Amino acid sequence: MSWFKKNKNDIVETNVIEEVEVKKEDFVFEKASVVEAEGLMKKPLTFWKDAFLRLLQNKFAVGSVIVILLMVTMAIVAPMTSKYDLNKAVSKNQTLVTQLPPRIPFVENLGIFDGTLIKETTEARLATDYQPDEYKIIDRYTRDGVDYVKVKEYTYKIKGLENEYFYFGTDQIGRDIWTRLWYGARISLLIGFYAALIDVLIGVVYGGIAGFYGGSRLDDIMMRITEILYGIPSIVILFILFMFLEPGIVPIAIAIALTGWIGVARMVRAQFLRLRDQEFVLAARTLGASPFRLIMKHLIPNVVAQIVVMASFSIPNAIFYEAFLAFIGIGMNVKTPSLGTMIDNALGTTYGAMTYVYQLIIPCVVLSILMLSINLLANGLRDSLDPRMRGN
Repeated sequence: MSWFKKNKNDIVETNVIEEVEVKKEDFVFEKASVVEAEGLMKKPLTFWKDAFLRLLQNKFAVGSVIVILLMVTMAIVAPMTSKYDLNKAVSKNQTLVTQLPPRIPFVENLGIFDGTLIKETTEARLATDYQPDEYKIIDRYTRDGVDYVKVKEYTYKIKGLENEYFYFGTDQIGRDIWTRLWYGARISLLIGFYAALIDVLIGVVYGGIAGFYGGSRLDDIMMRITEILYGIPSIVILFILFMFLEPGIVPIAIAIALTGWIGVARMVRAQFLRLRDQEFVLAARTLGASPFRLIMKHLIPNVVAQIVVMASFSIPNAIFYEAFLAFIGIGMNVKTPSLGTMIDNALGTTYGAMTYVYQLIIPCVVLSILMLSINLLANGLRDSLDPRMRGN
């Protein structure tokens, strides 16, 4: 850079480019490496693989999958490996062992599931009903002029079953609750799965046809039918159906799905209306693709993610609905336990919600955990299958 005067008062700045001598030896040619080139390449993620990776990042969804797999395994294995019959009362020493509290080995050392019951008795009956080593006094009080004692009863010792273990106890008839609970969980899961399957099959076909011919008279008629069915209380439809069908897994699943498919049909119709005018559908139509091929090859594959999410939410809804039906007395028959029938039986017991509260709490906890896990998994699937979240 240099300076010079144009005249007496002006100074003008000019740039002078200095020449730099470049030698050939200053450049080193690097040979191409196939290994390094392949290392820099990244395989493209498919939609489903990307969704799976995002699902793995959702800790609640992963935990829910583990819980669901564990409960499904128990529902299959536990009734098969149990030494007690499903509907046969257990008897020891020619006596039915009814209303036994839960007792689990090793866990009983922690003070829970230790085979004890909290009972209330009078001072007068305490000496006649119990031996000194069969109870522990917790509290004494007077009510209405009568002296009462609250005791911890060692039920297994009283009945001579010190070496026996009933993990969840026995019910009022003497049946093993552990065996019945996991068999009931199997029934509830099957009902939920069948109901979701029926929802998807009917909803996809019905909604697909309505959406493909959206705006036509056929679409109007089909949507008015769904509105009429949706307006009828589902409980009325269930009562009418059970007038002709015996309670069972498939009839209950069909009854639950009678109105459950409407939500799937509306979702599929909305997606078809959005996709049917896309370029890839118009191109296939131009090439002569039939309506059936357009629906099966081009439209349905693009709504699979939404269908999976809807099916995931249908399962816990069906399980809860089955429990509700059992609660009002139109669920499974007496010999086939489900989580709903077990809750109903526990409430129907004279002391089902007081002294023998475990008969009510255990199936309620299992039902709640099962529904919560499936709902959390469904939420995770909804987020991972959302194309707007892809790549995040």
